[in-house]
Amino acid sequence: MKPLSSCALFGAVRALGGIKDALILQHSVVGCQWGSLTFRYAGKPYDVRQASDVIYDEDVVNGGEKVLRKALQEAERIFAHCGAVFVVSGCVPNMIGDDVDGILATTEGSQKLLHVKAPGYAGNIDSGVETAYLVLLPLLRAAEKKQAATINILGIMNDDPYADNDLLELKKFLGTKVKINCALQDCSLRDIAAMPQAELNICFGYGEPLAQKMQEEFGVPYIKCAYPYGVAGMQKFLRQLGEALKIDFSDELAELEAAAEKLVYRCADYLVNLYQLPVALATDKAHLAGLQSFFAEELGMRVVIAEDTAEFSLDKMAEATAKHKPVLFCGSSFLKNLADKYQVPLVRCAYPAFDRLCFTDNTLVGARGAALLIEQIVNGALQQQYKSDGRYAGLRESICEVNHE
Repeated sequence: MKPLSSCALFGAVRALGGIKDALILQHSVVGCQWGSLTFRYAGKPYDVRQASDVIYDEDVVNGGEKVLRKALQEAERIFAHCGAVFVVSGCVPNMIGDDVDGILATTEGSQKLLHVKAPGYAGNIDSGVETAYLVLLPLLRAAEKKQAATINILGIMNDDPYADNDLLELKKFLGTKVKINCALQDCSLRDIAAMPQAELNICFGYGEPLAQKMQEEFGVPYIKCAYPYGVAGMQKFLRQLGEALKIDFSDELAELEAAAEKLVYRCADYLVNLYQLPVALATDKAHLAGLQSFFAEELGMRVVIAEDTAEFSLDKMAEATAKHKPVLFCGSSFLKNLADKYQVPLVRCAYPAFDRLCFTDNTLVGARGAALLIEQIVNGALQQQYKSDGRYAGLRESICEVNHE
């Protein structure tokens, strides 16, 4: 498993983490549980619905079916409030041939049992997300009629550092014009069952295979969107949504224009010093396209590295950094060592963020998100050691007089 790209099991766990009344039970070795839980626990220790049956050496020899059956019984007792258990099987049980489906079919209880086959060797974190999403299909219930102006959101994970706040900001911005029927980063089994009632599915990077199935089986169309970072990103998202749902967002677009003018007035003196500076991005595909547009189009920075973490490694990131010499990193906590080595700022905006927490209602979408990102970039630059010939010298000099002697 590569540190940045991870494996299919991690993707499956990420995809299912937002279902509030469901348990994720890993049928695998303890390392899988420890790794996936560590990345999530740092940001949300209050919301842990994840367990493992912990396969030991003797289970590799004798089979792990017995420990799985016992774990399912314990899940019924300890997590009685969960209406479903997603059994995510990892590398070992799939290599030794455990009959996970057979165990689930013959286990009695009140909870729905669903198998997500996600051995790490079968794919990267992206494939794990899509596999887990498709397992949701049996939970969907056909709708007699669609609810007008309703959407489902696919692709954003509950462990993204700003996922909750971004969702609240989207709901606030859409107001009464569009209702979010189900957002998979924060939902219930009931919400999932009602997904076919929506008029449209929104795919942020992930979720297209599930959306295609829903279009075929339930007649719910879908559109692929870039995550709405910044003012222009939110405007583009609203135009896509308005065209698909035949809704007029002219008032909201005008509101964004006014917010942009206010933001530019407050930070223009700093932004001119960021123009054409090289920046490196490394996030999952739910966020990458939106971030790339924000940095290039709204800040005027030069994106020299833009990598989907599912296909990238830290070694390749280090090689690309040595070649392009970015003055800013934006992504996850995994980039910290590189940022420290090159003495440049790191803006943590994507999974996993285990050394920067968010306890406020800060968001990364829309105008408020643009303000927060600019604030983090400028403050990060100011905290670097001053060099008279450094790339951020102009930024410092625009704020205060610097003694070069």
